[in-house]
Amino acid sequence: RQRRHTTGTNMEMSKLAPAFAKLAEAAQEISEIFAAAGGVTLGKRGPGALLLDADGKPVKKKKEKRAPRAPTKFNEFMRTKVAQVKSDNPTRSPKDVFAMCAAMWATAPENPKSSAAAALPPAKSEKGSLKSGKGKSKK
Repeated sequence: RQRRHTTGTNMEMSKLAPAFAKLAEAAQEISEIFAAAGGVTLGKRGPGALLLDADGKPVKKKKEKRAPRAPTKFNEFMRTKVAQVKSDNPTRSPKDVFAMCAAMWATAPENPKSSAAAALPPAKSEKGSLKSGKGKSKK
């Protein structure tokens, strides 16, 4: 192995330090000019990310409140089954009750991925369904 000479690299870095310091001062000056012009500062989050109020304090954006999404078939199944299993087995721990209900979901007719759901007739699609093989290519 060859040893690297770090003294040469350190000397080169020491020569660059004043240049980096001047660059940092210039960046700060540019940031102050942008802040004075339109309230935009350049920082860690990029241009335009931080807005300032009249006092020069950062303005925080408020998150929009959204309506909660509709419960899934799994959510509805679990809500009813957990209540049913709890009433049938009051001594079971909540963890066991939930595990039992989750296992029931695997074969539940409400589950679109279960084998019981495959036995149900297919739901009609909005665009219409293919009847008697129309539209299928023959080989």
